[in-house]
Amino acid sequence: MPSQPTQAPGFQRFRIGNRLITALYDGYVPILAADLRGIPAEQVRTCLTDAHLDAEGDPYTAVIAFLVEEDGRHVLVDTGSGTTLGPNTGHLLDSLSAAGVTPDDIDHILITHLHPDHSGGLVTAGGDAVYPRATVHVASDDVEYWLDRDRTALAEGVQREIHHAAATSLAPYQQTRRLDAFDTANVLPGVRAIHQHGHTAGHTGYLFGEGTETVLLWGDIVHSHTVQLPHPQVSIAIDNEPDLAVRARSNVFELVTEHRWWVGAAHLPFPGVGHLRRADDAYAWVPAHFRPLPEHS
Repeated sequence: MPSQPTQAPGFQRFRIGNRLITALYDGYVPILAADLRGIPAEQVRTCLTDAHLDAEGDPYTAVIAFLVEEDGRHVLVDTGSGTTLGPNTGHLLDSLSAAGVTPDDIDHILITHLHPDHSGGLVTAGGDAVYPRATVHVASDDVEYWLDRDRTALAEGVQREIHHAAATSLAPYQQTRRLDAFDTANVLPGVRAIHQHGHTAGHTGYLFGEGTETVLLWGDIVHSHTVQLPHPQVSIAIDNEPDLAVRARSNVFELVTEHRWWVGAAHLPFPGVGHLRRADDAYAWVPAHFRPLPEHS
């Protein structure tokens, strides 16, 4: 009998220090060459074809969220797309279930920014909260930007859709007073917010741990790793403020390589966990090797 042409639900676990980190696959979205700006279009296409991708873009760019467990606390960083982006995404709950975790287990949710592929999974198709106990933490700058009524009324096209999706995703948590629109670096005990504004008004990374056991879950610092690692000056059409987004990427790349932090990246190839290293004037991704978890995990 032939095998079924399906993939197993996507999760992979890593022990980094005292933390158990689970990468959770939500699905995939296309990143188009035409949306990448800052170097000539032909150079973008060359980067893609050199990586054995189509010259017009990568249609299978991963959408990844991360679960961090420590001392009995379950912290989810981003929630995937939910029902906002069609059938190629929205599989995070399947991945979470395969990992043996239920929405009831989640204590806190840290949202890197309020684009639908990161926050759409907060709610069901009917607008109800998926996570019945969790407090949702989002940078106040992002909340204020996407929920601003005047800005929403003036927005058009994709931007208008993002405004509405953000409001829908946060609504049930606002109503139950489980939304923390923070403006401090210390979001939770042992968790620091890293300012990455530019891609959105409040785009934020989350830093767990210290020393060589530090991991930065960086959201959308990189969309196209085949282009933006060798050319960090490349922005993407969805960036709110491209110049700030490029500056944020440069700052984060320097921090990660200087301190040798672990990285959990939302749009690198699944599971998106590894390190960054300098390669002359560019950067290269060093994916984590698969390894069994220690017995005490």
